[in-house]
Amino acid sequence: MHCRFGVIGLGRVGGAMLELLRSSGHVCAWAVSSSSDRKDVAVHRSLPPGPSGVELVLLAVPDKRIEPVAEEIAGKWSGGCSGVVFLHFSGLLTSSVLQPLASLGAHTGSLHPLQSIVDAQGARQALAESVFTFEGSPVARKAAQSVADSLGVRMVDIRPEDKLLYHTSAVIASNYLVALLDEASAVAGRIGLDRAHLMGLVRGTLANIERLGGAALTGPVSRGDWDTVRMHVDALERCFPDILPSYLALGWYTSRMARRGFPPEIGQRPCPIGIEDLAGRIDAMRDRGMKIVFTNGCFDILHKGHVSYLEGARRLGDCLVVGLNSDASVRRLKGPSMPVNPVDARCRVLGALACVDYVVVFEEDTPYELISRIRPDVLVKGGDWSGRDIVGSDVVQSYGGRVVTLAFEEGYSTSWIIERIRKD
Repeated sequence: MHCRFGVIGLGRVGGAMLELLRSSGHVCAWAVSSSSDRKDVAVHRSLPPGPSGVELVLLAVPDKRIEPVAEEIAGKWSGGCSGVVFLHFSGLLTSSVLQPLASLGAHTGSLHPLQSIVDAQGARQALAESVFTFEGSPVARKAAQSVADSLGVRMVDIRPEDKLLYHTSAVIASNYLVALLDEASAVAGRIGLDRAHLMGLVRGTLANIERLGGAALTGPVSRGDWDTVRMHVDALERCFPDILPSYLALGWYTSRMARRGFPPEIGQRPCPIGIEDLAGRIDAMRDRGMKIVFTNGCFDILHKGHVSYLEGARRLGDCLVVGLNSDASVRRLKGPSMPVNPVDARCRVLGALACVDYVVVFEEDTPYELISRIRPDVLVKGGDWSGRDIVGSDVVQSYGGRVVTLAFEEGYSTSWIIERIRKD
């Protein structure tokens, strides 16, 4: 059954849906766009005073605009909304964002094309080949099914409570696939290849997945060839440290698919790390545009204040290096009874924190030489150093780096913990 419809928003999806519906025999009575100057349809710069006899209104606007637009329509059309079907195209939001219209007797739903639309040129063909998902009222569903049937596409019903997982799945299948291929292309680019050289492999893999599903899995993880995986990890550590975490995460997931245990030692960082090894890794990180953050301390009895401070430091860049005073260094600074925990224990605890990437031990009283060697982009110290000369600040500032002080969380300190233990 053909209908009269209106479109609010003539971007990639709205413009393509207008063309597809018109070519299928539906009649576009009007469209709303602040930028389109097309002459083949009546385009309003703002919302028309009423529905003008349309049976269906498509809201092809960004997610954050759907509810405000619905409120605007409800305020302007009022009783004119009754009986009209309103569909939005968000993959994340449910039809509940159209409640201002539903309360006036409109029929509401969400109709989402499970497709990646990147430009207007390819939008029409992409939408015509998509699966559409729907949730909403029964009358809205009937209208959505009519739209899907006229386009010759499949429509699948989903529950409102499932929209979040649905959208997550779509993001992984589309956005993260783009990111994954960008990583593969970056690695291939190091040896003179580019994305075009990989596309035959990609298309073949997609064809195998379509035919075999998870049984299409191949490669070293599926075979349990851990020596090859270790060599991959070593190569990525040297050349692409920013890509290594996703390689390891995908390797772990792939091992579960293949029912093989991913060896936990693969990808495990040395703790503590030697200064020369660290310097080499930092060079590789810089080559990939990663920002290095450095802080230091004794970290004798690790407490909540330390963890909050270290998490804050890690958020300032892509890699957090912690300089740790050796036992001899701590004794010179704090007395012969310190530290409570020896350096290997302090290293082990610090290195287990997700926010800490590397721990390096220094023997001197200050980390000045260490800072001079690794040249961090950001030097961080606790708020108790505010207004004082921070060791290494001159070095970091000399090449345009930042020096940042972060406040410690109140009520936590190693000396307070030790004093409380003594009293107890």
